[in-house]
Amino acid sequence: MVDFQLDEMQEMLRELAHQFAVEEIRPQAEHWDTDEVYPLDTIRAAHEMGLLNLHIPEAYGGPGLGCMEEVLVNEELAWGDPGFATAAYATALATAPIITGATEAQKQVWLRKIAEEGALASYAVTEPGAGSDVAAIATTARRDGDEYVINGSKMWITGAGYADFFFVLAKTDPDAGYRGMSGFIVEANREGVTLGKKETNMGQRCSDTRSITFDDVRVPANHLIGESESGGWMNAMQAFDLSRPNIAAHATGLARAAYEHALTYAGER
Repeated sequence: MVDFQLDEMQEMLRELAHQFAVEEIRPQAEHWDTDEVYPLDTIRAAHEMGLLNLHIPEAYGGPGLGCMEEVLVNEELAWGDPGFATAAYATALATAPIITGATEAQKQVWLRKIAEEGALASYAVTEPGAGSDVAAIATTARRDGDEYVINGSKMWITGAGYADFFFVLAKTDPDAGYRGMSGFIVEANREGVTLGKKETNMGQRCSDTRSITFDDVRVPANHLIGESESGGWMNAMQAFDLSRPNIAAHATGLARAAYEHALTYAGER
């Protein structure tokens, strides 16, 4: 029989996230949305309080918590403001393929940058001509000595304008379909990386959404996730497996907030 009772630590974590939403998110949510302000300082504050990237293992500086703890926190953040929850969660999505597929050395470098230094990252998979059909991506990565040369475009990338690095899915063997895809870590300040304008979203306008263009971007061969080609598609899909429960938690938090606002209004009108 499944026990849905939260333990003491989970209850305390949920309460901490709720108080953060009450005190730090809700008072600023309208301003962020109306003026399309990216909530960088509040994201940093959430990181300092230990509310973000809970799935990073302790071996790499993270809390090493599970899916249940993460969804509890994300529900409360979205209750505060779903735009903030989306903006704050972007890095967690980008870390997932590093957790599931990177080498030990890569994890020590890139996961620690997030857990200990507060670095931000974005998950760069979607393209102008490839959304849910990930197998249709056209971005390529060609081996050239001790480097890979990346060319292509990504679209609708959450947090791109503030990311320190990206997880980029590209084809190392264009003729092999999804089996020819590989994942790379690409720093945002690499020569040849160009960001598009901030898109004006229909909602969640504080979340930064942009296109990214890679024009002969060179990265060291050790930036290939797992240092082995052709595992990128499966790794990207495993990242979605880790992230989707948290997106559902965002929807639950938003639904709770909508219900509470409607109930209050019904009693006052």
